[in-house]
Amino acid sequence: MKEPVYMKWFPHGNVVNFQASVREMTPPELEQLLRRVIGQKVPVLTGTLDWVRQELYLYGQALEVKTEAFEGTWLIKSQADDGSEHVHTYSLDELKLSHEAHFDIEDAAAGLIRYSVYYVTFGPEEGKSGEITLFFADQRAENPLDCVVEFWEQAKDVGRDTQFTSACGLPPGFKELLKGEKKPS
Repeated sequence: MKEPVYMKWFPHGNVVNFQASVREMTPPELEQLLRRVIGQKVPVLTGTLDWVRQELYLYGQALEVKTEAFEGTWLIKSQADDGSEHVHTYSLDELKLSHEAHFDIEDAAAGLIRYSVYYVTFGPEEGKSGEITLFFADQRAENPLDCVVEFWEQAKDVGRDTQFTSACGLPPGFKELLKGEKKPS
């Protein structure tokens, strides 16, 4: 039986009005974050950015994200403008980092709003080309795809120099130490 890929850590960059920070993230945490974003009342657009080619591909409205831990895949279900549904599959082994970017913008229709875009980057091993970045952006802004591109320019390098080879963990017997059932060695 194949082991689940639960214990993969990767950098998650967070940019709020040009202030940046990085934390560790796991695929289930990322899934939970994006499910919350997709579950809001405003439809969320999804697609890919190819920064090298300077291209943006719009999949349509994001319907679902899902981590398939035993298969080692990450799925996105989207719906195109014509109503057709599509499933896009990515390897968890190639999940490199994720970002969220929040900026206060002056929108022509809505006035001053806090607008957020979420990004997930997959790519092959170092030295190989083919990095792909998915985006998730709600449709509250008049020009959401402009925000996707502009926010990525600010966020794309945050966390790239961070490595999480392991995360915080509890040593064996820690619970027993807390309960006083075991003496420290």
